Amino acid sequence: MIKSCIVIGAGNAGRPVARLLNHQGVEVTLSDSKVYEEFTEIRQHMLDVLKGEGVKLELGNSNPDITGYDAIYLAPTIPKTAPIFKQIEENSIEIITRKTISDIINNILDMDKIGITGSYGKTTTTTMITNIFKKAGYKVYQCSSMKWNLVSEALVEDIVNEEYKGANLAILELPHGTLGLLGDLDLKMGVLTNLHQEHLSEFDGSMEKYIERKSLIMNISDKLVANIQCADLLTNKREDTIYFNFENNNTEIDTQKYEIKYAANYQSGQYTFKQEGSSEKTDINIDTVASYNYANLTAAIAVSLEYGISWENIKEGLALFSGVSGRMEHLGTYNGVEAYFDSSCSELSIRQALDFIKDENIIVVFGCVDSTTIRDYEESGRTVGDYANMVIATGYVEITGELHMDSALGLLNSIENDDVIKLAVCTVDEASELAMKYAKPGDDIVHLGIGGTTSYKQVKDKLLKGLEEGCKRYANN
Repeated sequence: MIKSCIVIGAGNAGRPVARLLNHQGVEVTLSDSKVYEEFTEIRQHMLDVLKGEGVKLELGNSNPDITGYDAIYLAPTIPKTAPIFKQIEENSIEIITRKTISDIINNILDMDKIGITGSYGKTTTTTMITNIFKKAGYKVYQCSSMKWNLVSEALVEDIVNEEYKGANLAILELPHGTLGLLGDLDLKMGVLTNLHQEHLSEFDGSMEKYIERKSLIMNISDKLVANIQCADLLTNKREDTIYFNFENNNTEIDTQKYEIKYAANYQSGQYTFKQEGSSEKTDINIDTVASYNYANLTAAIAVSLEYGISWENIKEGLALFSGVSGRMEHLGTYNGVEAYFDSSCSELSIRQALDFIKDENIIVVFGCVDSTTIRDYEESGRTVGDYANMVIATGYVEITGELHMDSALGLLNSIENDDVIKLAVCTVDEASELAMKYAKPGDDIVHLGIGGTTSYKQVKDKLLKGLEEGCKRYANN
């Protein structure tokens, strides 16, 4: 029984670990070399929560004394060659591992668990599956980035507040950070939505290391449902993987190499789903699901059928789906201009979003491409240039409080379409107000950029503020 633990590093792994252990009755000290003022406002708030719950904060200390503790948790960024590992051995201190934390969560969430990971579409797929299972009569506990950008912190928050009580099924979004922390969960079913280059700056620029992290879900799931797009990318393969294929997205993939159990396509305004070995095709007529969500829809149906949910419950559950915040979220009409809020930043997700309105005159407000990870602003620029008439790029990053105008300018300079009007400003509210100056009735203003996920409320509030101010200032344009 662990009585005391020191957590080294108050980052995205250390904070939820410290809070979870504290909730389990362990005496926890959270140590970090940074002082309180060096953390962003959002992180400061969580540190305040931890302190209020009894966690001892030891900030501004680059050489913590680890003697006297039963156990220690080390941030994943600490190299194995660090001197602290010798101190741990000399003092016979137990190291808190991924399995330790996973086992605690397994014991608390002692019901069937479905985990969803991948590069894109995790939140949408999680939400769809939740709606279906609720309609089928399950009492679902669900946790996704809709609650908190850092899902591991959202999960611990829910555990502290006992939000999971009374549920007989847990549906969990597992981004790469959360999966790294909870990579030994026991899942009844794992879901891999897709694999694309994303967050590579956190994996030394290596797609192989990124895939290795995502592949953790393969070993912890009783049953694995995966997009056929992932098949060739996975270094290790499970022979019993259940593949699904949204054919419109995977036209360049050799689908003959693997057995596809579930397939769907969208033609002439109709989404059709079919199962291998059956000549029957099911047409899904649901107005609430937009075309850019059809790959997620295919995954959600495949998971539900594998779990034994009836088609009746699937259709009824999907009818409850009304989209997710920050995914082509309609903000309203401003001086005859339609405004949307989206968090896309990669080629695939940008195309899926803007294909929805591609025949309109589009003004894109592109929030800073970078946030807590470095992204390919050149790819973003080339892609958005295929759709937009005007792009206003911003440099301010809400989650870090930093200004990256180089990223904004790099994105604009990567637009190959010479007809696109390009502007760079600091903040989203400046950009959306300026967009209203140039927009005409019938145009669309679309926010793109990862800030729509990492700092949803802050970015959305700024976007709305700028739209409203621009609406007033340029009412007579």
